[in-house]
Amino acid sequence: MAQPIVGDVDLALVLALDVSFSVDAQEFLLMRNGLASAFDTTEVEKALLSGWHGAILVSIVQWSGFQEQAIKINWTRVTNRADLNALANKIRKMTRRYTGGATDIGGALKYCRELVLSAPVKSTSKVIDLAADGTNNVNFTPSIERDITVASGITINGLAITNTVDGLVGYFESSIIGGNGAFVEAAAEYTDFEHAMRRKLTREIQALIS
Repeated sequence: MAQPIVGDVDLALVLALDVSFSVDAQEFLLMRNGLASAFDTTEVEKALLSGWHGAILVSIVQWSGFQEQAIKINWTRVTNRADLNALANKIRKMTRRYTGGATDIGGALKYCRELVLSAPVKSTSKVIDLAADGTNNVNFTPSIERDITVASGITINGLAITNTVDGLVGYFESSIIGGNGAFVEAAAEYTDFEHAMRRKLTREIQALIS
């Protein structure tokens, strides 16, 4: 039985990973392993320890089409390099939940918002970090859920993988991201995912003390 999470954190962070039809098996592995490697770095460790509480709360969600959202790694409290390493190892073993589905970004934002608002401890900042390689193609425009999420006190940042859709960063800026200090990080290919995520995580955590 898992031990209850105790102690306030600087950041409650949900990483929302696109596993829709546009993401093939090799790209999923690059995304999964890149995320794991990004967490297990000195840069992220230093950013983490510089916060007031020296702790963050992380959960990982995979999402695809309408009502296709699932928690793959539940809330995990991270306070040091050993915790980062353990989280990275969990991520490397993470299986894929969906294949062949549509891209419901609004649905993913709604699901992640509810997850953040039900986090087990208090956090100074609340962030949804949504990664995708395409635009919304089912259900309503994601800007509707974006606006509701921002109004609830949650920042939405984006990681756009731009190898197949022109203007994807602009789409993220106009329809997905929002809130205090919101930004988009871009990866030209899935092979760039690790470096883009490392930059993103460091920036998100360091923003807590700026």
